[in-house]
Amino acid sequence: MKKKTMIWRSVFAVVLASAFLSSCIDDPEPAALDAKADVFVQKVWENGETKYAPAFIVVANKQLDSATVEGPGGEDWSLEKDGSSSTVFVLFPETEDYTDSLPETGDYDFVITSTQTNEAPMQVTDELDNDTLGVVVIDSIGFESSELVVEWETLEDADAYFVRLYDDSGKLIFVGNQVDDDETEFSFGTGDQGWIDSSNKAEDGETYKLEMIAILYESGSSTNKDYNVQFISITPTEVVWGD
Repeated sequence: MKKKTMIWRSVFAVVLASAFLSSCIDDPEPAALDAKADVFVQKVWENGETKYAPAFIVVANKQLDSATVEGPGGEDWSLEKDGSSSTVFVLFPETEDYTDSLPETGDYDFVITSTQTNEAPMQVTDELDNDTLGVVVIDSIGFESSELVVEWETLEDADAYFVRLYDDSGKLIFVGNQVDDDETEFSFGTGDQGWIDSSNKAEDGETYKLEMIAILYESGSSTNKDYNVQFISITPTEVVWGD
């Protein structure tokens, strides 16, 4: 898997990092390193083919120097910081990283090192089980009152959904709010929250890639579910803004 630094800006990293760090802001002395680590499967369905790859995220209470992972089969991965945030390290698959086979289940061992001098690395293990999701079926995409409206079919076992939008260069420009598992519609326009850069919003007549995403949390997760993602299923499609 190729190293890649990117702005994830999903329901996972940014919001969770803010919540996780808030408990440590008032500490008078440097807090001991604390971190949440997660491995989950990304599944992409496109052109009639289904592909899989593992994805990794670490969210810490302080700046990190490194985060590495060893899988149950002995394969190693190195995470990189998420954009300018040194408290969030991620590794998400490139197109060439996806394969026809599901990632190996079992324990994934993280070694997390802070930038604090002489602080011992933290070791965290996250188990990837064999729970999966099907394909998200998009029923319709259209525009109403200058908003893009996406409708989809309920996906069995999905816990939540959200929408992402990319420009023609592949840059992530919008991430929608997470919606509950009983919802089957989401709409947004250029005046809504979720745009990554206010100077780079969708324009009429331009073509964009939309991803409809379903989330499955780990079995038994009742609190801090977003630190315990098991599987996400991604269905991409193209949209022409305003049509």
